[in-house]
Amino acid sequence: MQKRSLLPLGVIAVISAAMFSSHFGVGDLIFPPILGRDMGTNWHVAALGYMLINSVGVWLAYLACAHQNKSLTGIASGILGKIGGKIYTAIPILITVFFILPRVSSATHEMAIAPLLPQVPLWVTLALFFLLSLYIAATRAKVIDKIGKVLAPALIIFVVILAVKGIFTPLQSPQASAPAPLKEGMLNAYNTMNAIAALLFGGWVLHELNIRNITTKEDKDINLNVIGILTAVLLGITSTVLVYLGASSGAAFPEASIGVLSTEIANGLLGTTGLFSFAIIMTLSCLTTAAAIISMAGDMFSEMTGGKLKYRPVVIAATIAGFVLGLVGLSRIVNYTVPWLVLLYPSIVVIILSSLYYHFDRIKHAVTAGVALALLFGLGDMLSFYGMTTNPISQLSSAMPLGKHGLGWVLPVLLVMLLTWLSLRLRAALTSSGKDA
Repeated sequence: MQKRSLLPLGVIAVISAAMFSSHFGVGDLIFPPILGRDMGTNWHVAALGYMLINSVGVWLAYLACAHQNKSLTGIASGILGKIGGKIYTAIPILITVFFILPRVSSATHEMAIAPLLPQVPLWVTLALFFLLSLYIAATRAKVIDKIGKVLAPALIIFVVILAVKGIFTPLQSPQASAPAPLKEGMLNAYNTMNAIAALLFGGWVLHELNIRNITTKEDKDINLNVIGILTAVLLGITSTVLVYLGASSGAAFPEASIGVLSTEIANGLLGTTGLFSFAIIMTLSCLTTAAAIISMAGDMFSEMTGGKLKYRPVVIAATIAGFVLGLVGLSRIVNYTVPWLVLLYPSIVVIILSSLYYHFDRIKHAVTAGVALALLFGLGDMLSFYGMTTNPISQLSSAMPLGKHGLGWVLPVLLVMLLTWLSLRLRAALTSSGKDA
């Protein structure tokens, strides 16, 4: 048996740090604290729900790409056909470019720059932000090193400073418990889009491994497995700490809105130093996320078009789109993003879990049926966000087992996949017996 080749630990650490910081964006800074404050003494259950979607989801997505040795484009094409797979892949890429890029850039201004330098206009912050992002992403071969060796370590150091202070000298104790903490944790984790991003970033890392001369399927498998685990562990530790900070120190600011609460916690724990520290954390987390998204979009669209769309022009186009849409503002962007995320998440979960099976071709027709039904349930959740809460799909989902936890789609999808697989096996057996006769 051929021995698998693992990259040097230092290189693995750089790539893992780069992937952690690419995932750790504005959502991971604003959603866990407000989740912790709202859940009070049930913060640990909420943190578990958040981790199930955010960290475990990320790990499984990397694992899926590693097992299949394919990006989301390759996996989705095997399920939905070449055209369907490309359309399906294009949707989350465009979501990251049109929603997440402007979200992280406007958040940098509203939560990092404006509190310290209120005289700086939004367009100036966005211009500098995207020029730096473009500089980081412009040369594909150097993106990971720029993020993993320089930006990620600085981000981690400042997060640790804030976390240590909040753990050992919290401003207050967690308040009364709140209902459905597991469900609330999972719903908040949807907003980060990290599980979807991991399927996209998984392909990005596979391309990175090619650049570093890791070319065999077995070698890519083990390297991406290790990188995925380390990335997920870092995200899990960080989110749990931030949920706790929200439950404890965040309880001192019961009226603070989303985003503002994170700033108030930092200021309460470290004073003016906290504001500067939080501004640095916010800027670095958003900058690394933006650079990764821009580079990933260049990679993925180049792959999807067989090289007809070149990396550099896509990177420039994504940068311009992020700048223009960033002028909309953070609160409106968050509202636009959530419906599209809940539309995709059930089908993304089906794809991730199904792709963990090495012999994927044996079940791909069943997966196609499962993805189609998952998209239908996701559509019901999407309609609910637009005010159509009594739509028949959402009502059916709520009536299903696990429906109270937002997982009403799980059993129907599993049942449809099982019945599809059994019917295909039966048809194959009948066809085989007919030929023998």
